[in-house]
Amino acid sequence: MSYFKVKYGHISVSYLPVLDGGGMTFGQDYLQVIRGKTGKVGHLFEFCAGPGFIGFSLLAHGLCDKLTLADVNPEAVKAVRATIAENGLSNRVTVYQSDCLDQIPESEKWDLVVSNPPHFDGDAEQYRGAIRLIDPGMEIHRKFYRDIRKHLNPGASIIFQENAQATTSEDWTQMIKDAGLDFVDVFTLEGAYVPPVRRASKRESLRHRLVRRAMRPVEMVLMNPAVERVVKNNDLYRWVSTRPAFVPKHMYYVWSREPLASRARATG
Repeated sequence: MSYFKVKYGHISVSYLPVLDGGGMTFGQDYLQVIRGKTGKVGHLFEFCAGPGFIGFSLLAHGLCDKLTLADVNPEAVKAVRATIAENGLSNRVTVYQSDCLDQIPESEKWDLVVSNPPHFDGDAEQYRGAIRLIDPGMEIHRKFYRDIRKHLNPGASIIFQENAQATTSEDWTQMIKDAGLDFVDVFTLEGAYVPPVRRASKRESLRHRLVRRAMRPVEMVLMNPAVERVVKNNDLYRWVSTRPAFVPKHMYYVWSREPLASRARATG
């Protein structure tokens, strides 16, 4: 398999354009987020990792000691394995092909979980056509929050990057509470123009739905393999993707954490 390459620090990441769900562009905002919110951690997990743009970048920039990644797509897992082999990272990086967390052993314990997961609701057929984009009935999120606690070290945080054109923060609140996690914060980076606020009126809710319907076909066109190969396989794309004027400002972050009671028991 012949892969394209993007370099983060000393790590050269192997990828195919059809595997990028945004980790190579707005996913790199995680560098600023993790530096500001948690700082360096011991063991990081990237959920719905694709080729691992986010996880490998955080590792390369010294924000974790160990990295675990997982994705349901076998092609994404193959790309991650190529990156591990090429960079000699087998002692620091592990990857699993897993449907949500189902195939990950319970012995895996993490200090921080990050993800740029699928953001848009849809049906099973749409999911098969765009697995990076569609989370049918938000079931991927639901299963993740249901099962994650068995993998969290005391005091571990979960910081998900979500899309305000597809969801609002209230979509996740009950999932997090049902999982027994603390809801810590919802935040955007400076300059974000779509704040993740609770819907204040029917008018606002209607606008939200209309934007969601308009953006989904645009997102799907941009994820067409032929389009992606042309758009993403060039240095100009990589340069433009880092310019503030071109980086999407509709991403927001949901931060949850193991409850204080769990941390107290672990240290008591």
